[in-house]
Amino acid sequence: MHYFKLLHIGGLASLLLTAGLASAKVSEEEAARLGADLTPFGAEVAGNEGGTIPQWSGKWKGVPPGLEYDSPTGKRPDPYADDKLLFSFTPENYSQHKEHLTAGQIGMFERYPTFRMDVYPSHRDFTYRDTAIEKALWNATHTELSNGVESVQQYTGGIAFPMPAGPEEVLWNTRTNPCAGSLRGKVDGYAVFSSGERAHEAIDYRTSWPFNNPDNPIPTTEEAVGDRVVWAMTIRLAPTRQKGGLTAIQDPLDYSENKRNAWIYDPGTRRVRKAPSIGYDNPTGPGGLQTIDDLKGFNGAFDRYTYTLLGKREIYIPYNNYKFNDPAHGDLDDRLTKFHMNPDYIRFELHRVWVVEANLAPGKRHVYPKRRWYIDEDSWNPSLAENFDSRENLWRVAFFLSDYQYDAQCIINQTQVMHDLPSGHYISSVITLNRKETDFTVPFIPLDNYTPAYLRKAAKR
Repeated sequence: MHYFKLLHIGGLASLLLTAGLASAKVSEEEAARLGADLTPFGAEVAGNEGGTIPQWSGKWKGVPPGLEYDSPTGKRPDPYADDKLLFSFTPENYSQHKEHLTAGQIGMFERYPTFRMDVYPSHRDFTYRDTAIEKALWNATHTELSNGVESVQQYTGGIAFPMPAGPEEVLWNTRTNPCAGSLRGKVDGYAVFSSGERAHEAIDYRTSWPFNNPDNPIPTTEEAVGDRVVWAMTIRLAPTRQKGGLTAIQDPLDYSENKRNAWIYDPGTRRVRKAPSIGYDNPTGPGGLQTIDDLKGFNGAFDRYTYTLLGKREIYIPYNNYKFNDPAHGDLDDRLTKFHMNPDYIRFELHRVWVVEANLAPGKRHVYPKRRWYIDEDSWNPSLAENFDSRENLWRVAFFLSDYQYDAQCIINQTQVMHDLPSGHYISSVITLNRKETDFTVPFIPLDNYTPAYLRKAAKR
């Protein structure tokens, strides 16, 4: 893409334009920049030259002063509710601002006459929980890639590579940025077809990150924790024909040595079985409008692509999206409009993002021969994603809505929206509009809650 503006970041090898395998472990002297000219997570503290991206202040941790919030499952109040709209991008004026837009956003403007991006002032006011900061600092001088790019070693949880040296390290950060040890919640997802019809799914889910177990002192590495980096379990609530279905997943730290463990309980057969197909480009969600490895931006093994770090760009991305899941601002029908989510409910801000591109490796197959991710420097969350077809035409465009979670004390991605441009369909998942918010304060949920035996037990309840 000729719109890329590459930025030199802090003397690191941040402009690697090939898929390098360099270690991201840095010296004590380099790591001292974390909390100085770099934030504790490795972003640039400074704003941009034009003042449109502010300096990171980190002045708030948890609930900001003056806001009322007393329940971990309550709706989070918006600290920026009084911000005034700066301007809007539309199909008529977007071409004047291409240097701050992505190929996917441009594709949305060109595909949908009703698409709009409302831009508000940018904010960088929140810092992170103390243990997440301490883990990132320790990892900076110890953690390295291993077994090619499929694993990390000497890792104690939290951000694996706060000062990354290549594309794989940036992607590992998107997988290691949760600040909580465990969470529980219920969420909805909807496929919205070009006809306006919808398909609904809902799950009750729990997730644990064993490296974030609060009982583990720093450093506690893979030698003690083991090879599993995340455990997840879901209970199907909708649609009716799938209600009661259970899934348990254990993801490895090293995909070259171990595979994803996955089991499902089918209420029709009343049996628990191994599910080896949960991964890669298998379709998922209502309408099958995204792949398994689209979830959370990118998950699973790295082996089907080669990766390139394209540097940093200043991009308008979804940010501080407190409004979307707040029922005080209208109902579900207001949000699930045809072709794309209602622009009234999505806030965009200008932020710096790392850009990583993936191209299909020789001899490998995937429905997406090319992919691209735009990753927020402050949180390491993927904010936007683009997937291309075999002719390198833009196929699917994803937006990730984020806000700061006051209990987890991290910026988290909530609702994910995947637009299928050729069909005019889209899928929106992890919606909590009509539910309680996900609880990040639950005690650590151990491994025995994510096993075939637990599925059998849960199925009898």
